[in-house]
Amino acid sequence: MRGLPNPPESPATPALASRGKIVMMAIVAGAVITNIYCTQPILPLIAADLRVDVTSVDLVAAAALLGFSSGLALLLPLGDRFDRRKLVLAQIALAFAFAALAAMAPGIWGLVAASFGLGIVSCVPQQLVPFAAVMSSPGERGRNVGTVVSGIMVGILVGRTVAGVIGAAYGWRAVYGAEAAFMVPVWIAAAALLPKGVPSTSLSYGRLLASLWPLVRDHRPIRESMMIQALLWACFNAFWVNLAALLASGPWHLGSGWAGGFGIIGAAGAFAASLGGNATDRLGFRKVIGASIGIVTLAYLLLSGAGTSLTLLIAGVIVLDIGVQSGLVSNQTRAFSVDPKAQGRINSLYMTATFLGGAVGATVSGWLMSRFGWTGIVAFGVAVGIVALAIHWIGTPRDSAARVPSSAD
Repeated sequence: MRGLPNPPESPATPALASRGKIVMMAIVAGAVITNIYCTQPILPLIAADLRVDVTSVDLVAAAALLGFSSGLALLLPLGDRFDRRKLVLAQIALAFAFAALAAMAPGIWGLVAASFGLGIVSCVPQQLVPFAAVMSSPGERGRNVGTVVSGIMVGILVGRTVAGVIGAAYGWRAVYGAEAAFMVPVWIAAAALLPKGVPSTSLSYGRLLASLWPLVRDHRPIRESMMIQALLWACFNAFWVNLAALLASGPWHLGSGWAGGFGIIGAAGAFAASLGGNATDRLGFRKVIGASIGIVTLAYLLLSGAGTSLTLLIAGVIVLDIGVQSGLVSNQTRAFSVDPKAQGRINSLYMTATFLGGAVGATVSGWLMSRFGWTGIVAFGVAVGIVALAIHWIGTPRDSAARVPSSAD
């Protein structure tokens, strides 16, 4: 197997994090990720105010996800080279600025641009996940990564709820204004509580980026984790981006507050990330990943009746979030196990692929929703789940049988 560039490096062995510090990382991560998902429940409000159609307004949500994936690709590798604490603080400060610009955007394209910039700098949560992985013992790694991911998922889902309520009461611009204001106490908390990062490489930025391709080329577990989670995240965003449009149409005729309220329902499944991490520690990557794909596909079968049954809609939301979040942790833990000294770069690859999948899911599903309605969204989710299952099935005979190996190859 061809190796990665291997210049002299100083081994980085940060102290194991306390449980309280891991929880704190989860809180900060969840707070920042709200910048990306606050848009989704207020898309109908934006469309009405700026006088654009569903396909155009979905570009605002897609731009945030595309910006996020760009930030993951360009900023996350720096966490292996520099103090992650400083990177986190700089990004939170820039998130304040971009959220303020979004609140003042004069038209749809200005809002798309501000949303893209906000997405780039809001990759803070994924700067924190490698912290949790590196500062955990092997037997606790899945649990601690799962805790931080649970914080992210709670932020995503509860953030939608708060955004929906604020948008319904004060308009969509107030949502972005609130996000900007929220970044001030988040920055203060991060500055006071985050530990100093310990660089694990002396590679230049250019060589850090160049080293990403050998990681993908030489490690099948990273490739498979990237592909599968990109597909699952496409399913996740296809649902959430179009939920407000579904609820606004017949027979429901419900506003953005209701769309945001479903975030609370989804939060019931958010702790599946932590449970998925524990299951990965006990059962191994393969079983948990396979179960996650099956759960997501089942969710879309339930959601096929969401246009006529609130019961099926609620059940589908919970099942979808359980499947996606369990898959997120198990795939991520599997990828991290490849090389403990390349956590930032592995996370950059993994999460870039994940959110590119989400951006594609948001864009394609907006087109499907405008032409085929909710039936198009359900067909998309089931088809993508089947593709993910095929990738997982093909890789099964060659995968490692170890539960949490030191090298997934």
